[in-house]
Amino acid sequence: MASRNRKIVAGVFAITGLALAALALLAFGGMRMLRDGNHYLVEYEGSVYGLVDGANVYLNGVRVGSVESIGVSPDDPKRVRVKIAVSADTPVRTDTRAMLQFAGITGLKIIDLRGGSPDAPRLPPGSTIAAGETIFDKLEQRAEVLADQTTAMMERANKILDNVARVTDPEGELAVAARQGAVDLAAAGATLRAIATENRAGIRRSIEAVGETARSADEIIAQLKGLMRENSPALRASLVDLRQASRTLKDMAREVRQRPSRLLFSGTPRDRRMP
Repeated sequence: MASRNRKIVAGVFAITGLALAALALLAFGGMRMLRDGNHYLVEYEGSVYGLVDGANVYLNGVRVGSVESIGVSPDDPKRVRVKIAVSADTPVRTDTRAMLQFAGITGLKIIDLRGGSPDAPRLPPGSTIAAGETIFDKLEQRAEVLADQTTAMMERANKILDNVARVTDPEGELAVAARQGAVDLAAAGATLRAIATENRAGIRRSIEAVGETARSADEIIAQLKGLMRENSPALRASLVDLRQASRTLKDMAREVRQRPSRLLFSGTPRDRRMP
């Protein structure tokens, strides 16, 4: 019976040893396969907190490799450069994108290769795979923008409240200036009323004088119109005489210029008939 138990224990140990050896072979074989596979670079903007060396790399959810190293980009300290190794048969295309994803609820991250159309050419090993943007990344960026806008709105609201407080403060500068302005306006109004009271009689007389002058001017204009109506025939005859005399003088001047001898030998002019 004892020998039988020893055989059972020996068999369990043998099976366990074989299983461990198989796991070691698989692990080393997988690592060798990855070392013999293709290497790519991925550069991320900002922090990759939660991504560690050895983290799994997936292609559309299928494990194809792991993260070999993580470091800050020598060209830009704001970017993080990640080196990954994938199996040689992994179809990495020029339009493939490398996205950071959470691995469960542990906070650790993995890299998930997405996209890659069949018509796109293969990406040569050693090249850089473009970083993709997940929904969480977009939400994080939107949250940062909203946070900045909220901060700006709070600052403007605080300024508005400060201005309202200054306006409504009975002992503030604005309230004091408003009260002083009201006092000055009241004093100016009283001064204007006093000036109007003192000069009311003079202003009334001036207005009456202006009205009298206007009436006198109207009377003079009416008289002139009457005189013109009464003497319009004589005025028209005088205008005719003036026009005739003007024409006669013009004719005489023209003849004198043309024939100066007429001043010495011309006869007595005939009497002009009145129209």
